[in-house]
Amino acid sequence: MFKIIYRAISTVVVLIGATCAVYAQKYPIDTLQYQGTDKKVVNLVILADGYTQQEMGAFHEDAKRFTDYFFKTEPFRQYTNFFNVFAINTPSKESGAAHAGTADDCPKVEHGHKDLPARFNDFPKRIAVPEAQPNTIFGSSFDNYGLHRLVIPQKNDVIEKVLADNIPNHTQVVILVNSPFYGGSGGKYATATVNASSNDIAVHEIGHSFAILADEYWAGNQYAIEGPNRTQSADPKHVPWRHWLGINGVGIYAYGGNNSPAKWFRPHEFCKMQYLVAPFCSVCQEVFVETIHQKADPIAGTKPALDTQVDAASVGLFALKLLKPSPNTLRVKWFLNDIQIASDLDSIYLNPGQFDVGNNVLRAEVRDTTTLVRTPSKQIYSYEVKWNINANMEYAMRLPASTWGDTLETCYAGYQALSMKQPEAGVQYNWYDSVEGKTPFAVGTNLVSPKLTKSTVYFVESVWKGKKSDRVPISVEVLPQIQAPKNYKVEKQKDGKTVTITLLEKADTRYSFLWKKMDGTVLYEWDEFSDEYVRSGKFNNVMRLKIGDGEKHISVQKVDNEMTCVSAPLIIEIK
Repeated sequence: MFKIIYRAISTVVVLIGATCAVYAQKYPIDTLQYQGTDKKVVNLVILADGYTQQEMGAFHEDAKRFTDYFFKTEPFRQYTNFFNVFAINTPSKESGAAHAGTADDCPKVEHGHKDLPARFNDFPKRIAVPEAQPNTIFGSSFDNYGLHRLVIPQKNDVIEKVLADNIPNHTQVVILVNSPFYGGSGGKYATATVNASSNDIAVHEIGHSFAILADEYWAGNQYAIEGPNRTQSADPKHVPWRHWLGINGVGIYAYGGNNSPAKWFRPHEFCKMQYLVAPFCSVCQEVFVETIHQKADPIAGTKPALDTQVDAASVGLFALKLLKPSPNTLRVKWFLNDIQIASDLDSIYLNPGQFDVGNNVLRAEVRDTTTLVRTPSKQIYSYEVKWNINANMEYAMRLPASTWGDTLETCYAGYQALSMKQPEAGVQYNWYDSVEGKTPFAVGTNLVSPKLTKSTVYFVESVWKGKKSDRVPISVEVLPQIQAPKNYKVEKQKDGKTVTITLLEKADTRYSFLWKKMDGTVLYEWDEFSDEYVRSGKFNNVMRLKIGDGEKHISVQKVDNEMTCVSAPLIIEIK
């Protein structure tokens, strides 16, 4: 197992004086992911350090590579849609990162690599690192606090100025340092070099800065404080993660066997807060989900806007723009004047006749039911929006409308589906076979007729709390019956290998024939030249079959190529 080999220095802030202009400094911004708004969304901001102006293309590639890696990590993969990602192109005068060569663990032995390629994201971490002092915008440097791999940006005031001038409503910051050597750090800003393994450092550090997670390796007494994934109590009834005990490897594990580590406990033995190569354990994932919900709102927008005065006479569509997890665990409920009228729909339609005289309240309630959360006190991710709708009079129920109008066609002895256009939430649709029928024979937004052999008229009405609209007629016109083929001949070929069936029908390009086995499988014509079954021509009144395929009977139907209606089947015996 690869134990994490650095400590997160989250309590130490190192400042090197930098002169900043008082005016705002704007930089080009690459939008790597955008949800249509930067409000109520987690705004992940990536900054460049040690990239010259000529290397901004490489920064874009590195930022995209990190973003892809980040969103492959759970639970961020499931909650990708809750994030915007912006990469601020902050060029440096010189390339790379500072390296004084003073740390005791500084790699000074080469492993066969003499030259460093310009872009190399999988460079071995143990290789001779040249001493350097480049002039970079944020001053990121190795060799901090005696650890070579601890890379920290030194010019915090410059970082804050860049963020304030460009994306002041940032949520989480990641600084990519243009060095192929392994390193990074945490704290307020997650920092990582562009060595491939450094992506894990940045994601681990986001656990600290974004979700306030504790290290699950022993970093020292100064970090021994209570947290969602670290506690000094081993009582199963009181550990913060008690609702996860026994699930997905979650238990109560001591940091060590003696002294201080023996008195503190963590929830898992293989979590990214301990080992870089590990996934986040279930306890940490739950905290991430909770934090995402604290910083974001899945209801990203509404239609109409919430500050719009809605009049009952012109009421129509109400819609939510939702940031959905994948798989989608959001559940939606709609209430009109506290009566539930719909569920699990992003949008609904309303009928003016549904409103009481005066003010009406339409409310949409959205709740995340993710199984990544088990702690009852954290299962409260509910959001709601409300519209006030004024009705200055009592309105009649609006007439129902069919999706395809008031007249539909169907084939003889066929079915027809009659669907309501923009069905209104909470409204009941009653179907009758006469305009004065007393009892509906069907209820719902969709009606499938029985087999029809003559044209029929159905009637439908809208109903809300006993209030009914007039009935609307919908006609179903039955098309003329297609006569099945009658005359045919069956001939066994001289070769004794095939049989030919010929329908004695006058050629007409409007019609073709559908040949089938008795189990319904479509038949194709046997082609002796290619020794296989092939599709027939347009007027396929001839069928050649290979003898010995086991078929004693087949069926054939006449097909209207314009209307796609078919006749009843003709059954042919193969002798």
